[in-house]
Formats: sequence, C-alpha cells, structure tokens
Amino acid sequence: MKHFLYLLILLVLPSALWSQSNPNNALGLRFGDNGGVGPELSYQQALTHDTRYQIDLGWRSNRLDQANQNLFKLSAAYQWVSLLDGAFQYYYGAGTGVLYQNVDTGDAGAEAFSSTNLLFSGVVGVEYTGIEVFFGKPVHLGPDIRPEYGLGGYYNALVFDVALALRFGF
Repeated sequence: MKHFLYLLILLVLPSALWSQSNPNNALGLRFGDNGGVGPELSYQQALTHDTRYQIDLGWRSNRLDQANQNLFKLSAAYQWVSLLDGAFQYYYGAGTGVLYQNVDTGDAGAEAFSSTNLLFSGVVGVEYTGIEVFFGKPVHLGPDIRPEYGLGGYYNALVFDVALALRFGF
C-alpha cells in the first residue's frame, strides 16, 4: 500500500507543480456599473497561449419608487491577449450577452413588466499579473472598458461599462 501511495504522489506531483506555474483559469469579480447592473462574477478560460474566453454574470435587485426591480445579465467574450512588459498584458475582444429585467410595482392596479435584451459588446483592457498568492498563483488586476449595444427594452442604446477586475488564477 505504501508503494502505491508513493507511486501516486510521484505521478501527481509533477503535473500539479506544472499547472501551478501555468494557470489556465481565473475566477473573480469585475467591479463596475455594468450598464446599471452592478458588479459581476467573472471567469476566464485560456484557449491558446494568446486567446481566451471570458464569461461574466451580473445581477442587481433594488427598490425604485415603490417598485422592485431585478436585473440579471450574462455575457461572454472571446479575447486576444498580448504581453506589454513583464507582468503587464493587454487584451481586446468581442462578445455577446443577454439581459433580463423584471419590474414589479406591487400595486394591484398596475402591471408588472419584464424584458429580455440581446447585447453585442467589445472589450479593451490592461491587467497586471505580477502578484502571486495561494501557492504561487497569480492575481489578475486591471481596468477595462466594455462598450455594449443592446437591442430593445432596458438597453436600447450604446452603453460604456468601465470596470476594475480582480481575478485569481488557478
């Protein structure tokens, strides 16, 4: 049994150490106004050395003049990543998303309404990956701007979403 355990450690340890030095994933938060929705939960997955995709989920629930408003937004983007200098890199890309809005006035005489919108977006950002925490995994920290154009309902115009992202690589 001890030999099996030693063999297992010998086989698993090198791959675990290699994956720590080359994280392909990042998970964290993107703090911005998000076109009125608020902060987002953000996930990035590397596809190649120079490309990745990013998925963001934002939500907001608040009370507006005697009405309850709920917003949910899911967006995805394909990004190209290039090295600037050392631990600084920049990225740009394009994506799409969907936004759902529900407003309930709470008044029996007034009708609640909801809308679902399709979004098209671009993204440009800079990030710093030189901070390492949790077993040498990098922290991705940086600002970005994401112009979004919505079709109908809550988004019926061009909106510029400026944010600061904090993601942990793994």
